[in-house]
Amino acid sequence: MRILVVNHRDSTHPQAGGLEQIVHQTGKYWVQWGHEVDVLCAGFAGSVREEKIDGMRFIRGPSEYFFHWWAPFKVRRMDPKRYDVILEYISKVPCLTPFAAGTTPVAVMIPHLFGRTIFEELSVPASLAWIAYEKMIPSVYRRSHFWVNSQSTARDLAVRSIPPEKISVIYAGLPPELFVPDPQTTKTPYPSLIYIGRLKRYKHIDHILDALTHLLIRFPDLRLRIVGRGDAETQLRTLAVTLGISHAVDVCGYVDEAGKKKLLQESWVAVQTSSNEGWGLAVTEAGACSVPTVASDSPGLRESVRDGETGYVVPHGDTHALAAKIEDLLLHSDRRAAMGSAARIFASQFSWEMTARNALAFLQTVSVEQSHASPKV
Repeated sequence: MRILVVNHRDSTHPQAGGLEQIVHQTGKYWVQWGHEVDVLCAGFAGSVREEKIDGMRFIRGPSEYFFHWWAPFKVRRMDPKRYDVILEYISKVPCLTPFAAGTTPVAVMIPHLFGRTIFEELSVPASLAWIAYEKMIPSVYRRSHFWVNSQSTARDLAVRSIPPEKISVIYAGLPPELFVPDPQTTKTPYPSLIYIGRLKRYKHIDHILDALTHLLIRFPDLRLRIVGRGDAETQLRTLAVTLGISHAVDVCGYVDEAGKKKLLQESWVAVQTSSNEGWGLAVTEAGACSVPTVASDSPGLRESVRDGETGYVVPHGDTHALAAKIEDLLLHSDRRAAMGSAARIFASQFSWEMTARNALAFLQTVSVEQSHASPKV
């Protein structure tokens, strides 16, 4: 197959996150299996306009703030008829590729939609514009099939009038090396927490900091590592100082895959407090390293954490409940180990190869079905 992928970022982007891992890992396998993959994405400082990585051709345009305006015109100029299918990832504003695709089938991957959650991240005017774009999706992509990361997102799309038969749930994978323990890496001698993900306001890392103020009374040597980048970093550093807990918080910034694995294997408990997730890739990454997670009862997270088995799910925003469940795992090593083992077993069912195979089958079905439905020209 000849596949054109449209996503606002690629895995080399300074703000790349879990979605970009999905884009890269699936595309890499498709190329290995003999398919052609072009990726249309935004440019960034220091990037080149076109390059090949892992067999995929990356074609970069303007910055991500203008990408959704530029992308449909670029798709049109690239002659969409040469592709068997166009796969648009909608994580930010949709690029409305059906208007540029002509008769080429368009499939859509949506990790999650924001809805009113976007008001936690953007100004009111920008949030209203974002919601207006999301409301356009059912009509603009009415002929498309949708790939989602979780049942939560599938239900959200169905509520928005996307026919359930056009929605396929395909979970994100994990690299096999994440499951291999490093004999040189041991747990920290002091209780430790870890957050992995982008530093955004809607991720509500501030809830973790608030819980930490309570936990430090019982565990004065407790430490929290925050791994990731994002525009909320300054705010989080300031909040840690304001709360008087900066000595217990290490903002690590970007960490490569080997470093992330080491930090996970050293940690006692992982924490995720986002108000909205497509799945919870960081949860299963922690699970692969036998680390249980305490998470908000939010879309995506409530699926990637099995409450009482691989970790705990607490009411979103209830920092006292968050602190109580973290304290439970810190105090009871047997329970923490049992949940870590269960999290590892749960995570073992996910692999990038499986994700790539399922997503390729999804695209092949879309290509055949929509090609047959398209009028002959």
